[in-house]
Amino acid sequence: MNKINFPALTGIRALAAFMVFVHHYNPFSIEVYGKYAHDFFCEFHIGVTIFFVLSGFLICNRYYDEPNFSFKSYLIKRVARIYPMYFILTTLTFVFFAFVYSQNGWVDLQNYFYNISFLKGFSDDLKFTGIAQGWSLTVEEAFYFTAPLFFILINKSRIYLVIIPLVFIGLGLLLVSYFSGIDCNGFMKSTNFMFDFTFFGRICEFFVGIGLALILRKFSFNFKGFTYIGLAGIILSLCALVSLKVEGGFGVDNFTGKIINTIVLPVFGIAPLFLGLIKEKTFISNFFSSKTLQLLGKSSYIFYLIHLGIFVTILNKFFINQWFLFLSLNIISIVFYLYIEAPLNKLIRKNID
Repeated sequence: MNKINFPALTGIRALAAFMVFVHHYNPFSIEVYGKYAHDFFCEFHIGVTIFFVLSGFLICNRYYDEPNFSFKSYLIKRVARIYPMYFILTTLTFVFFAFVYSQNGWVDLQNYFYNISFLKGFSDDLKFTGIAQGWSLTVEEAFYFTAPLFFILINKSRIYLVIIPLVFIGLGLLLVSYFSGIDCNGFMKSTNFMFDFTFFGRICEFFVGIGLALILRKFSFNFKGFTYIGLAGIILSLCALVSLKVEGGFGVDNFTGKIINTIVLPVFGIAPLFLGLIKEKTFISNFFSSKTLQLLGKSSYIFYLIHLGIFVTILNKFFINQWFLFLSLNIISIVFYLYIEAPLNKLIRKNID
């Protein structure tokens, strides 16, 4: 099963990115569509959960038992995948806002360092600075760095699929208990922050992906219907989050909502959907495997990075419309992917392959 490409899962990346876009720009207003529909699409932040489960699955599928594994080569490939575009867009963001808003140079430089080093993702005060959604890349990078060690332990015993997440959640709680009373730029400031925005709280999503990759290595499935079970699980999880939604917030602001988002949704929604997209031939898998969705999936990382920030600020000066914004950002993302991201990735990998 390892080293196989999964076209439908490339397409699903586009869906995940577009869900986050809808979460931020919810076009389903209460006045027109009603409160329930509005709240339902507000919970589309679960696109990030889809990304995390997908990362766990793909990294495990590719590297779990790779012969002659080189951590250096692995790390360079992982950095090449996300860092060049993040560095370029983060730098543009800080330069742009420094000129437009004439912000204090030292504060900009300090925050710039926290951003390009991914350290901002450990701080409740800094998590939304720079590219606001970039906090999730700190979570991704933490997984990339620790995954090879996880695979060694899991290879010794599958019990580590449970033990490791529990240990990291416990470690996160310990860090919060220590740093919550210390003024340290919001580092591990609260349990809510830890569970919602750090690898310590989001580790289960990656491990569901790892578990799915390992299951596919050992078992073949003749049952047809995982795609629809997964879709039903995702919809029901969204409905549960809506029912838990607090005024002015989201379902995940409730502890039960956090469990649904990080465990129930991945296990009973996202994992079955991925299994169906891999094993079943349906109009859904065909759709996500189409050339259009492949391109949108490959450029979705850039779309995710720019769907909030300077490009939106500039585009809104010309025309304030969510569909215009959505289309424009996709065009920019595709151009950046074809002429900047893909060539840079290829150049970096060329030196190590």
